[in-house]
Amino acid sequence: MPSGNAEQVRIKGQPHRWAKGESGNPSGRKNKHDCLLDCIKEELEKKEPNGLTKEQMVASALVQMASRGNIKAIGILLEYTTPKPVQALDVNSTGKLEIVWRYEAEGKGNDASNGF
Repeated sequence: MPSGNAEQVRIKGQPHRWAKGESGNPSGRKNKHDCLLDCIKEELEKKEPNGLTKEQMVASALVQMASRGNIKAIGILLEYTTPKPVQALDVNSTGKLEIVWRYEAEGKGNDASNGF
């Protein structure tokens, strides 16, 4: 039979350590993704001796790569700088289906409609 405080043995007939449905760790373990993301954000916010943050230096390098024709860099820049279209379906009183594209950043004025 094990001895010491490190291992606990449940004796038949005695209740469990926690009630049924109760967790021994209600807060849970911190998500590793959040921890890594926090570490990356902290690192990007650090200033270098030239006065720029690492985030600014990465952005500058990305723009330079895109200006030299790097397709992946161009794609990343477009993804982060152009508004995403939101598709809305509208059935009007005549029963005609209309698809309206609106851009998130603009909101109005830049609608493109295609009627079917």
